[in-house]
Amino acid sequence: MTQKQFKQSLLRGQGRCVKAVQADPEKYRDTILWACSHRVAFDPQCEGSRAWFVYQLIGCYADKKPFLDAAIAGIQKAKSNGGWVILYLAELLTHFVIDGETAAEDALWGKYEELYAALLKKKQPPKGIFPERDDFAMLCQVIGDWRGTMVKIAEDIGRLYLEKEFYNGDDFDWLFAICAKRCMGMLKKRAEKSENIAAYLKAGFETEESWKKESLKVERTRTGRSLAIWLKRQADEETERAYAKAYLEQTELDARAEALGAFALRAFPGDPTPIIEDAKSEHLKLREAAWEALGNVRHPLVRQVAIEHLREDVETVLPVLIMNYQKDDEEMLIELVKSVKVDFACTTAWHSVHGDVLNMKDYGLKAPKELLYHIFDTTYCSCCREYALLQMGKRRLLTAEILEECLFDSSCDIRAYAKRCLARRKKQTV
Repeated sequence: MTQKQFKQSLLRGQGRCVKAVQADPEKYRDTILWACSHRVAFDPQCEGSRAWFVYQLIGCYADKKPFLDAAIAGIQKAKSNGGWVILYLAELLTHFVIDGETAAEDALWGKYEELYAALLKKKQPPKGIFPERDDFAMLCQVIGDWRGTMVKIAEDIGRLYLEKEFYNGDDFDWLFAICAKRCMGMLKKRAEKSENIAAYLKAGFETEESWKKESLKVERTRTGRSLAIWLKRQADEETERAYAKAYLEQTELDARAEALGAFALRAFPGDPTPIIEDAKSEHLKLREAAWEALGNVRHPLVRQVAIEHLREDVETVLPVLIMNYQKDDEEMLIELVKSVKVDFACTTAWHSVHGDVLNMKDYGLKAPKELLYHIFDTTYCSCCREYALLQMGKRRLLTAEILEECLFDSSCDIRAYAKRCLARRKKQTV
C-alpha cells in the first residue's frame, strides 16, 4: 500500500490500513502523526470521531510519546470553527489519559479553560452558530464521565448562567441530559451549598420542561424540507393529492418550485409530464425542484428524459436514472456512478449518489454488485460502507479477506458483523 493509498484508507476508516501498519509500522508513521492533529471522520455527528480507530494505529508502536505530543500540540492550536476537530482530539487524548498519561489530561483541561474563558468574555448574545460554545459543550461531554469532573463543570456553567444572562439551558442541553443525569444525586447535594450548581440544575430542568411542552404542540404550518419529510412519513393519499393539486395549479414560478418541493422525498401521484416540463425550465429553483422530485418517480417517460439529459448534468440526473433502473442500464450505470469523483472534502454529489444506489433495494431494484464493491472500497462514510457490506452479505458476495479486514474497521457495527459472519462460517466448516 502506497502512502497515498494508506492515507485515503485511514480517512475511510478501513481495517486494511490497520493491517498495513501492523505489517510495516515505520512506513506509515508520518501519516499517523498527521492524523493526530487533523479530523479523520467524514461525518463525526453520525459515525463518531474515529478516535478509537486512530488509537489502534498508534498502539502498533512501542513508543506512543511522539503521537501524544502531536495530539497535544494539535488541540492547543485547534480553533473553534465548527469542524469537529476539537471533539476528535479530545476523544483521542482521552485514550492516552486512560493509559495513564497525565500530560494528556493537562492538555484537555487547558483547552477547557481556554474555551470557558471565551464564553465568559462574550458581551452580547451570540448570533447564529457559536462554535466556541459547541466545542466547549462537546469537550464537557468527553470529560464529564470522569469521576468528579461533572461537579466542576456544573459549577462553571452555573456561574456562566448567573454572570451572562443570555446563556441558558438550551446551550448545554445534551450535556445535561447525558452527563449530569448520571450523577444527579451528587449534584443536588452540592447545589445546597453552591449557588452556581443550583443555577445549573435550575436551567437544565427548565429546558427539559420546555422540551416536553414543545413536543405536545401541533405543528400547523410546514414548509420546505420539513414539509417533504412530514409528507413522506405521515401524510395519507388524500393529503398527498391535495399537495399535488396545489403544485399543478400554481403558475408563479418561485411558488411553483416551493410547492413541488413537497415531493422531494415522496413519489408524485399521477402523470409526471408537468414535472418533466418543469425540469426543462429556465428558472433554476423550479428546475432543481423538478429533478429532485423526478428522483422519486418510476415511469417510462421519466427514464427516457433522464437518459436524454445524463450527459448534460450527470450528478443531477443520475438519481433519476437510478430510480428508473432496468437491467439493460447496468453497464451505463456502473460507468456513470464510477465517474462521480469521491472526495473527502466534498460532502454532496458522491455521497448522495452512493446513497441512491444503496437505497435501490427499497424499491425492489437490485444494484449491480460491482457498485456495491465500489461503494465499499471508496466511500468515506462508515454508515454507507456498513450498508454496502450488509447488502453484499445478503447476496453472498463477501470473501474471507473482506471480513477479516472488517475486524479492524473504524465502525464497531462493521467489526461486530464481520466477527459474527466469520464465526458462523467457522462453525459451518466444523
